[in-house]
Amino acid sequence: MRKAALLFFLVCTSAVLANNRQWKEAKVVKISSESGGAVAAPIGTMMVGVPITKTFYWIETEDIVYVLGPAITKRQLLDVTLYGKTKIAIEGKNAHVLDDEGKDRNMPIAEKIARAKPEEPKP
Repeated sequence: MRKAALLFFLVCTSAVLANNRQWKEAKVVKISSESGGAVAAPIGTMMVGVPITKTFYWIETEDIVYVLGPAITKRQLLDVTLYGKTKIAIEGKNAHVLDDEGKDRNMPIAEKIARAKPEEPKP
């Protein structure tokens, strides 16, 4: 009974913490893939080379552009639309992104780029 109560408490606590994120409006400005080499995998008596592709996502907020990734496996890829709107919340070195289906997806932050502020006209 104690284990069930503890499990229930942990589930409720994690749901509350997930809802307390500071979400910011954002836009997907770039999605890029780069070849990261290859891996040799044995299949039967043969060796087969499998290419590794890394995918990075540029997510732009009002003041910072976050480069997220790399996503290497298909499970790690985000379901987002290029130039589409999304929301992002930052937790340490990770970013939570709402994908096109509204799911909260977690990705590591590879880079942060400050956006240049527009200059005010001089009188």
